[in-house]
Amino acid sequence: MAIHALSIGAPAATTPHLALAALTASPCWTADPRAVKLLASCAALPPVVLEHRSRFGKAVDRWTAFAGYRVEALEAIRMEVGDRLLQAHMQHGDAAYEPFRQWCDQPTASDAVAAVLASSTEH
Repeated sequence: MAIHALSIGAPAATTPHLALAALTASPCWTADPRAVKLLASCAALPPVVLEHRSRFGKAVDRWTAFAGYRVEALEAIRMEVGDRLLQAHMQHGDAAYEPFRQWCDQPTASDAVAAVLASSTEH
């Protein structure tokens, strides 16, 4: 007969309520440990800035954004968090909408890099 230790730290099965509580307590995607390391790397050696253009008829939109593999990795982390929150909203309904809405208001990868660079030059 095998003896298993009892643990009160983590439930054996995650209930919808516990899963929803974990999602609503999640901070900004920039708090992810992977994003923290990438943003620190961007502060030490800034990525390149590229000018982008979009044309529709006679209208031309121009903007600049950071580019490179680190920015792409940051955007992947951001989208991973967003996908998880969207799936929770689809699964749990309106109770999980607020965390998704908050994620929509969070900075893009390029905005996060710009904020880190601005804060590192203030010192």
